Amino acid sequence: MEISIDQLLSGKATQIKNKEYYETARYVEPFLEKMSKLTDNFIVNVKLPDQVTKTKDGHLSTTDITYNRVWIQAVLPDEYNVANHSEVLGFLYGIDVRKPVVKFYRGNINNACTNLCVFNPSHLKVSPFEAESALDYKPVDYLINQASEIRDFLNKLNNTYFSYSDEMIEKLLGHWIRRSINDSYNVGYGTVKISADTPINVYKMLIEDPESPYYIPRGEDISMFKVYNAFTELITHDKDKDIINKPEKTLLLKNILSI
Repeated sequence: MEISIDQLLSGKATQIKNKEYYETARYVEPFLEKMSKLTDNFIVNVKLPDQVTKTKDGHLSTTDITYNRVWIQAVLPDEYNVANHSEVLGFLYGIDVRKPVVKFYRGNINNACTNLCVFNPSHLKVSPFEAESALDYKPVDYLINQASEIRDFLNKLNNTYFSYSDEMIEKLLGHWIRRSINDSYNVGYGTVKISADTPINVYKMLIEDPESPYYIPRGEDISMFKVYNAFTELITHDKDKDIINKPEKTLLLKNILSI
């Protein structure tokens, strides 16, 4: 669910399993203040708790709500753009998960579809989220000063093609499914995987659905750029099923696609 910064800042304090958590503003304002020196463009998504308050007329109350999972992307100015991809610094946290966690990352979003891509494992910093403790925002300074690698990565995607044949398609699909089943990402806060259904849905978008923006007509070579973006489409726009593990899932794509 995408919301405004004002709505985010109105999030209330909460208690989960005898642990007290501050109001949302206490956690997000330091990140917003740091990044406001570089941009005023923020994309905010949250996953609402299972139980919410409604007004008398049945609408969701935005004045009596807590946000247990938060995802903020600070979109950097146009001078950071490369090949229609905007640079972003992301901040995520989840407090209603098995191990409460906070994450910072540096990545890019495709301006045509807002798909997220994170290419370098060192551009993802993960740490525990301690109740009633100040968060450590030092990773933001570290990530801001890192060199972007997106140009080389995009060049590789754009220059990698496969011939369009039933044999090649079946080979690629089988490889993607096997890697999705067997590959995972874990830095101590739970195992992150890409569902084996994901490559099947990517196949449908690329080969079976002519209405898909990623559809490849028979006879046209298969572009790794389209393949990659079909995967990131499903990861980024998953109807908020998982807003906490998107950076890890995009990092997994390098293994699954053997990039």
